[in-house]
Amino acid sequence: MGDGIGLAEALLGLDGFRVLEVHETPAELVVKIETTATVVGCDGCGVRAEAQDRVERAVRDLPCFGRPARLVWAKRRWRCREVLCARKTWTEISPQLDAQQVLTDRAGAEACRQVGELARPVSRVAEELGVCWWTVMNATIEHGTRLVDDPARVGTVRHLGVDETSFLKANRHHSTLYATGLVDLRRSRLIDMVEGNSAADLRRWTAGADPDWLGRIRVVATDLAQSYRAGLSPHLDHARRVADPFHIVRVANRTLDQIRRRVQNETLGHRGRKADPLYRIRKLLLSGAERLDERRHRPAPARPTRRRPERRGPRRLARHRSSP
Repeated sequence: MGDGIGLAEALLGLDGFRVLEVHETPAELVVKIETTATVVGCDGCGVRAEAQDRVERAVRDLPCFGRPARLVWAKRRWRCREVLCARKTWTEISPQLDAQQVLTDRAGAEACRQVGELARPVSRVAEELGVCWWTVMNATIEHGTRLVDDPARVGTVRHLGVDETSFLKANRHHSTLYATGLVDLRRSRLIDMVEGNSAADLRRWTAGADPDWLGRIRVVATDLAQSYRAGLSPHLDHARRVADPFHIVRVANRTLDQIRRRVQNETLGHRGRKADPLYRIRKLLLSGAERLDERRHRPAPARPTRRRPERRGPRRLARHRSSP
């Protein structure tokens, strides 16, 4: 490995390939490669094949030193010398460089990791690889689907969390679209996302899950919506149902604020105003004790009511009339 080609092959890191040449363009780094195979047998008859010609195949690879990289594979076309063999000719194949893909297998996996695990924008990853947005997105879907569908990814779940999130804001074409997230509460890991937030949507997901996997769930935490509680039946009737702390605190805060407004109206006969004590502490009542400093624990003094000055327009008018 004393020459530059040997160093380039070490940087390439593709088993079964050697580097023929490397040159740089203003936009990218181009690496021409070929396979190391010299003796190939025919799959049809087993006779030793001979190289007929070559065809070049360009594919994007991982960025090299901050620049997009393009691999140009000089693929050999082999020919069987046996006259009676039906195989005739074929070209080389490699699982690392799929002929139907724009990216190498490792570049597609890295794009999926950048977008899925590191939550990087698809456009930024596409810019680094020198490809379009849809190339990175398709690679993320292809590699990510295998990771999501892997049974070992989830494992046994004892405590399941179910909650909704706003997936797409409302516009003139549709109302707000929601999605239901299912989470392993012990490991803080997202299990799946379900379109919609109705009882039928959740029941459809539980009906398609493995019954043995569902049978190991002991606790299900949801919000206080009746739809989710109804959607857990009948597949999760055995699990203990609890409400998550966030929604409990939210309901308690909403109730406390309603009581404050009612007392305000019953005591003073009007809605909260700037100088009213109950109006001034409206946010203080909803703050956690750990967020209050020493000043917030002491009752605030009442602010004096400032009287508005009387209008003096008529007097000025009188002076104006009496002036010469």
